[in-house]
Amino acid sequence: MKVLFLPDGSRSNPYQRELAEALKRHGVDVTLSDGIGRLPILGAIRARGKPDILHLHWTHGFLIASSRVKTVIKSLRFLFELLVVKFLGIKIVWTVHNLLEHERHHPQLELFFNRILVRLYDHLIVHCSFAREAVIQTYRLPDRSKAKISIIPHGHYINSYENKLSQEEARARMKLAKEDRVFLYLGQIRPYKGVLQLIDTFRKLESPQAKLVIAGKPANEAIEAAVKKRCRLDNRILTFLQFVPDREIQLYMNAADVAVFPYQDILTSGAALLAMSFGKPIIIPNIGCVPEIVDCQGGFLYDPSKEEGLLEALKQALGRDLATM
Repeated sequence: MKVLFLPDGSRSNPYQRELAEALKRHGVDVTLSDGIGRLPILGAIRARGKPDILHLHWTHGFLIASSRVKTVIKSLRFLFELLVVKFLGIKIVWTVHNLLEHERHHPQLELFFNRILVRLYDHLIVHCSFAREAVIQTYRLPDRSKAKISIIPHGHYINSYENKLSQEEARARMKLAKEDRVFLYLGQIRPYKGVLQLIDTFRKLESPQAKLVIAGKPANEAIEAAVKKRCRLDNRILTFLQFVPDREIQLYMNAADVAVFPYQDILTSGAALLAMSFGKPIIIPNIGCVPEIVDCQGGFLYDPSKEEGLLEALKQALGRDLATM
């Protein structure tokens, strides 16, 4: 069996690479592509060879453009390409990582086209029961289409990254003390991820031992400036505002006591599973697939609709035996 993954996100996330390697062990020939040419889907098929299955992952890049008119044109092109794919006898699978693009540039148009496209797909993959119900409701799937949704849990990242540094070595490199209680935000800094809220909330903690490490590349200059401005007000906050290469993941993870993901919108969180793969408890809102992958023994789940929800979770983490968690 030959499978083509689109788009290729493996340069910034090992999810697809790990999945491809696992499928290859079962005799599946997997190829990854970003798309090629003005008709990127068909261009990839022409360049890589006709697959048995086209496996789509993050589709918003094929749908969303800078304006509404361009978004309509881009989405119609995507629809046309998938119709040709179906005509060629290629099965289409979509793993639903997000219901809509996080930045919500043109949400109504994206939702409109996704409700059409989802009916073309031969199968859908989601990572939890909540996601299955959300897909059914959001895309208004009829009863006859529900059977084509499979729940396949998101894989872990144990051994996906180098993990040799001890906490003592990691903290020495980052000039953190043994007695510090280190909260970590790791990942690209985008508005929906709630980093600005995290900074403002952390500053309310009165503990001098509390430290907040923010490591990741800002999505744009505006959010970078906002992060820097807020962090200058509290010397307990350390920032590393650049892309974090794979070899450095262990540095930040092993220096930390707990990882924080103050997302405002989430369906599935690979970042949470990454932290758990490094043995870290997590602070994360109790939404999406989160309650199905972590409980109070391994993390601090909070209600994001409560004004003090994140603050209470941070305070709880200060008083718990995080190493045991």
